[in-house]
Amino acid sequence: MMGTERPIAVTAATPRPNVGATQLQAFTPVQGLRRLGGKALGYALVVVVVAIWFFPIYWIGNMSLKNDLELGAVPPTFVPQQPSLDSYYRLLFVLGFDRYFWNSVTVAAGSTVIGLFAGSLCAYSLSRYRFPWALNYWLLFLILAVRMFPPTVTLIPLFVFFRDLNLLDTVIAVILAQVYFDLPFIVWMMRGFFADIPIDLEQAALVDGDTKFGAFRRVAVPLAAPGLLATAILMVIYSWNEFTFALVLTETKATTLPVATAGLVHEFGIAWGPMTASGVLFTLPVLIFALLVQRNLIRGLTAGGVKG
Repeated sequence: MMGTERPIAVTAATPRPNVGATQLQAFTPVQGLRRLGGKALGYALVVVVVAIWFFPIYWIGNMSLKNDLELGAVPPTFVPQQPSLDSYYRLLFVLGFDRYFWNSVTVAAGSTVIGLFAGSLCAYSLSRYRFPWALNYWLLFLILAVRMFPPTVTLIPLFVFFRDLNLLDTVIAVILAQVYFDLPFIVWMMRGFFADIPIDLEQAALVDGDTKFGAFRRVAVPLAAPGLLATAILMVIYSWNEFTFALVLTETKATTLPVATAGLVHEFGIAWGPMTASGVLFTLPVLIFALLVQRNLIRGLTAGGVKG
């Protein structure tokens, strides 16, 4: 029996072009210097932009730690020679700005909670139900039209409304006015998040015996949590910076921190020490809050639909 002869294998491998070596040979020192220079220029621009952005914050903090004599020094000193917390003491314990600070905290928290509750219900309804005669479109347009007008247009009607209810110079009036102005923003933000949630999930909850509000609370709200968090963050920042409504609707008891800070400028001059200390007290909490939640804010704003 004859054996089958195997073909002789070719041992010499076909040479392949060395791509890596070609790229390394093509990468000249001049190109390396250009790339290094481009990175250095980019880092330098970042440093310049950050320095320009951070300098006003640093300057307010710098002035708040100076005494009255050093505040009027010419040329100004970029580092306090004798740092002192006297401006903060006068601001909080002499001028009573601790009460204004907590008024601002109450306004920010109350308007955020009430606005999210009312706005989420409205946004969910507009994303799930189709009203006849294109009412969804017109309702959304009318809601947005409220935000198109500047706040000063509604100041007199709101003032008369809260005066008749004996709510002037109360935190409740400022909270309700802030909710009224920010509600269109909440509705338009949350409607997009609720529209991305498959309706089949809520229908499955209804089949299991849940109510419509229960399906909204147990299914829709948890899935729209990134959007709720992003909207809440923006609401806190907007409410904390509120000035116009607080200026008109309050007088002494419910005055917020921005209005009280503006009151430090009077006809006899400017109280630079307490004013800069108030600026730090007003800026620092919201700045720290924004830095802590910026990742959640970006995640909420870029969150897509539910995939399954």
